[in-house]
Amino acid sequence: MSQVVKFWNAFATTNLLVLPVQQGERSFMSFRAVFLSAFSVVLLLAARQSFAQPGETVSPDGANVVNVVDFGAKGDGLGDDAAPIQKALDSGAALVTIPKGVYLVARTLQIPSDVTLKADPEAVIRLADGAGTHARVFVLTNKNQGNGNRNITVEGGIWDGNNEHNHRGKDGDLNGYTGTAINFVNVKNLTLRDLTVRNPDAFSIRLGEVEDFLVENIVLDHTVIRPNQDGVHVGGFSQRGTIRNIRALHPNTPNDDMIALNADDDVERVLNLGMRRGPIRDILVEDIQAEGAYNFVRLLSQEARLENIVVRRVSGTCRIYAVNMNRWRFPAGSGDIRNVRLEEFDVTKTPGSAPAQSLIHITLMVRDLYITDFQRNSPSEASKATTLLLDNGRTNTIQEGDGPPQEKTTAFSIPQGSIKALWVNRSPSVQPQHSDASSK
Repeated sequence: MSQVVKFWNAFATTNLLVLPVQQGERSFMSFRAVFLSAFSVVLLLAARQSFAQPGETVSPDGANVVNVVDFGAKGDGLGDDAAPIQKALDSGAALVTIPKGVYLVARTLQIPSDVTLKADPEAVIRLADGAGTHARVFVLTNKNQGNGNRNITVEGGIWDGNNEHNHRGKDGDLNGYTGTAINFVNVKNLTLRDLTVRNPDAFSIRLGEVEDFLVENIVLDHTVIRPNQDGVHVGGFSQRGTIRNIRALHPNTPNDDMIALNADDDVERVLNLGMRRGPIRDILVEDIQAEGAYNFVRLLSQEARLENIVVRRVSGTCRIYAVNMNRWRFPAGSGDIRNVRLEEFDVTKTPGSAPAQSLIHITLMVRDLYITDFQRNSPSEASKATTLLLDNGRTNTIQEGDGPPQEKTTAFSIPQGSIKALWVNRSPSVQPQHSDASSK
């Protein structure tokens, strides 16, 4: 209660307690009300602080704040810090902080609803050697995937999957380790920002059944390359999301899709365990940069609809595709992709990469696809790559610029050069507007 005593002493030594008589009773009553209100607030904060948990403080807005060190986390890179960090996450505090250090975790950290986890930019949270033993192991995930979580924010930190000492399980093992570093399933109102994800064995960030989400300012730090090493991988039943400012730190990163929106995935494969097939809609992807990425953007659908997608401001080089809409293992004519905008690309093939694959590759059924301001400035060794190939086994309507629509019964391609404005299977009511897919 020392805060109350200090407040009273400071207040009593001022001239505010001495009011001139001539101000009258109304002035005194007004002052008395203001004084009692201020005194009550300080008294409440002081009482709340007195009953706080060990290591808990109160922020100016009244939210409880805890530091994982006060729960026993060492951050020395030697012992297992999972238990004290989890105690901090389960403490009921609205804000949990992780200071600079190296925190080994031998089991998955689980963040509950209505919690913000804020790590120092130099705090390393690393999956301990040999911890990747089953499908429920991640560096970080949400606490209640069955019933779902709400209002989760993660900011800062270097999240290290330690793939040199944690290898994913084999396909067919329904309990195998997925190789995913950060995993969120069945969450409403999720924010991930200012994170670095280091060396996952598969996906850096995996999202499924998420609504109203924001993933921004993410650095992919993949120094140990693995197959299927996606950046941000989004699965079925996800909607109203923004993914922005994703940057690869090293050449040839990532070693698969930088951004994957996969409505129909092979959820039996070990790296997809825990995900579901389902629609994906209302997603904005913007400001993506890499040198030597395998693919920049992957859109995948067989029957589940993928719709209202904007991808814009993509720059750098890729080894295979800038945009991959191939049918993968699905039969010809598969796909239900609608209302997609590809805008402001400045990409080319990585020098020395095989030119056989086109920069934009489409073998799925797509409606209302609009491509505008797609630039390619290929060096001579990569100039043979086709700009666009559309070959989905169906009749497609192509409209270039303001020209008349033309029906194409066979494969359509743009062998070279940039794309100023191109429609694929445009509906009469759809206009080429530059609009966000997400309200985030």
